[in-house]
Amino acid sequence: MDLFLQQVANGLVIGSTYAVVAIGFALAFTVLRVINFAHPDIFMVGMFTGLVAATQYPVLGLGLVMLAGMLGAGAVGFVLERTVIAPLRGRDVLMTLIGTLGVAIMLQNGMALIAGPDPVAFPSLLPRRFIDIGPVALTLRQIANFVICLLLLALVSFYVRGTSYGRATRAIAERPDVAAAFGVNVGRICQFTILLASLMAGAAAVSVGMLYGSASAFVGLLYGLKAFICMLVAGNRYFEGVMVVALAIGIIEALVTGYLSSSLRDAVAFFVLIGVLYFRPNGLFGSYSS
Repeated sequence: MDLFLQQVANGLVIGSTYAVVAIGFALAFTVLRVINFAHPDIFMVGMFTGLVAATQYPVLGLGLVMLAGMLGAGAVGFVLERTVIAPLRGRDVLMTLIGTLGVAIMLQNGMALIAGPDPVAFPSLLPRRFIDIGPVALTLRQIANFVICLLLLALVSFYVRGTSYGRATRAIAERPDVAAAFGVNVGRICQFTILLASLMAGAAAVSVGMLYGSASAFVGLLYGLKAFICMLVAGNRYFEGVMVVALAIGIIEALVTGYLSSSLRDAVAFFVLIGVLYFRPNGLFGSYSS
């Protein structure tokens, strides 16, 4: 029983990170009808921006390093939206997919050229200390990562449900033509959506770098793939559904690792995807029509 609870706790930690990145995918696809394959590498840029800030200015705490990561990721997301996504928005979804995929490859290889293809050490922003919560033992970094991701998810949920921009976002997701007819500035909402997703990715990236103690130019590949699967399994109608699926996949991965084999962990998401989409092609919670 103790092993089960420990693995569930570990799964919640990793699943919360999947959820933050998956929400970025869902926001872009819901509002802009764009599959932003550069989003995982914006996550990677945020991780390295935080790494540089923490290395050059060791006195900075976790909060300021995370702010640096958010600013770096947000800047790349803003430029991406202005130069690639905005000119292609409204055209065939395949065009934006190819465009953002090209940007992702550029970001990956550009960072590999600068920092090298191998993982580099990420500074320790929190002490190595275990905290016992009943039969579960978690490190301070795991708890911090989980709390940070939950705060980000709560923030985006409040934005979508409780702000005027969020209501405009939902209106565009449902019927962009009607929203525009009622005076919603569709271009501005789309621009802010990409910026918000990028800022969230930057914060989560710093948290993940701190958690595992390393950063890699190709870290976005794994997180991007898992997060994209989470969005497909959940559907993009309810952001809370994406969060639930991401946490569930994280827990299942951890249980498979603990009871079967770690080599099967990365296959879990694909088995879940195939099983769910066979019976519910629009995802567990439904999707907006494109």
